[in-house]
Amino acid sequence: MGVSEFRTFNRPGYAKAAWNFSLSEQEDGTTRLVTQTRVLCLDEASRRRLRLYWVFIRPFSGLIRREMLRSIKSITEDSNPE
Repeated sequence: MGVSEFRTFNRPGYAKAAWNFSLSEQEDGTTRLVTQTRVLCLDEASRRRLRLYWVFIRPFSGLIRREMLRSIKSITEDSNPE
């Protein structure tokens, strides 16, 4: 699915999710990496299903995100010796 199809997709029963990364240079010369996930439920039924889904997946989602950030940190530190 391309960006324009994603933006215009509006089928009831579904949700759209986007995940972004932002980088900001810190005063000490390091770089801070932040992730953010946004979800748009396209109707009330999909909102209810997402809430139920999130009850079960939330702990694992957090673990996956932290592990991914840890891996990125490790890779970048290993490839950028000071």
